[in-house]
Amino acid sequence: MKRISKLLGVFLCIGMVFCGSALAQKPILIGNLSGFTGTYSAMAKMQKDSVDMAVNEINEAGGLLGRKVEVIHEDTETSPSIGTRKIERLILEKKVDFCVGAISSAVTLAMMEVAKKYNKILMVNISQSVKITGESRNKVTFRVNANPGITSGALCKWMLANLGKKFYLLTVDYAWGRSTSEQYHQRLDEMGAKIVGETFFPLGTKDFAPYFGKIKAAKPDVLFITAAGNDAISVVTQAERYGIKKMMPICGDGSLVSADILEAEGDAANGIITADYYSAALDTPEHRAWAAKYEKLYNAKPSKFSISSYEAVMWLAQAVKQAGSVETDKVVAALEGSTYHGPQGIKTMDRNSHQTSLTVYMIKIENGERKIFAKVD
Repeated sequence: MKRISKLLGVFLCIGMVFCGSALAQKPILIGNLSGFTGTYSAMAKMQKDSVDMAVNEINEAGGLLGRKVEVIHEDTETSPSIGTRKIERLILEKKVDFCVGAISSAVTLAMMEVAKKYNKILMVNISQSVKITGESRNKVTFRVNANPGITSGALCKWMLANLGKKFYLLTVDYAWGRSTSEQYHQRLDEMGAKIVGETFFPLGTKDFAPYFGKIKAAKPDVLFITAAGNDAISVVTQAERYGIKKMMPICGDGSLVSADILEAEGDAANGIITADYYSAALDTPEHRAWAAKYEKLYNAKPSKFSISSYEAVMWLAQAVKQAGSVETDKVVAALEGSTYHGPQGIKTMDRNSHQTSLTVYMIKIENGERKIFAKVD
């Protein structure tokens, strides 16, 4: 009987060793959700490239907790219903440990509910709706990029001091656009500006000519546009073609003239003023080294979508190391209130809202380049 007990003990120990070894070999999985088709496809490529870059760097340094990191890319097609289906599939079928994404705020807000339901961390890297870290915030969602509540103050102050007091808002009609509009309405009202009109346009609009007559009739001092991706290319190039740009200065949220679309906008983007949380002109040793590596890998300059996607993965990896685990609750505790020093500088994750702090840069487009002319901490 004693011999049998000893044998059982030996077999149990061997089994535990094999189980532990199998766990150590099992890769840590990250689900990357992005809009690879549709209006934001250029952003999605930058997101994918940067997530891959971060994962490769982690693996080259030995992985996480002795395990290799792998990423699974999924296309949300910029659809909330598809996004929720894809993230649920990643969690239930693919057994991912963490998720990153998405681009569209509407998609992200929908995916947040799924992440919360299954207690899986979602690192938000591009979506900007204030609701994400405001009224809709939850325990497992963390955002490393800015929202209009962060960027609007500096830009509104500059516009009022330099361009005039009458504004017309031309805004994309979905969660991000509506949220941005609310922030700029609030800031402009507080500063004594007058909003002489606002038009909301559908995502994926091709022809902006019907909107320009109404804008001209309102006679604003400034046309403020909230658009991104293919929408931004269309509205910026058409504003030039139809002479709107000669009649009034154009400003907008940073995504209006972001690096992913600036070349496509061409000379039409020159002179546009924006406030944003990143520019490739950022001149620090850490950023220069990171940007040089990115350009060598992808033969393109990085955008804010690139750096925020990269830092989302690297910040998450830092938290996993600190927690010594991939268990959600332990990693959440490591992320809350944490500080991350990356190529964009030093950032802190707010313990309550899960919104990171960022420096805001005032940017003007000159000769097809995003030139920083002021900085707001």
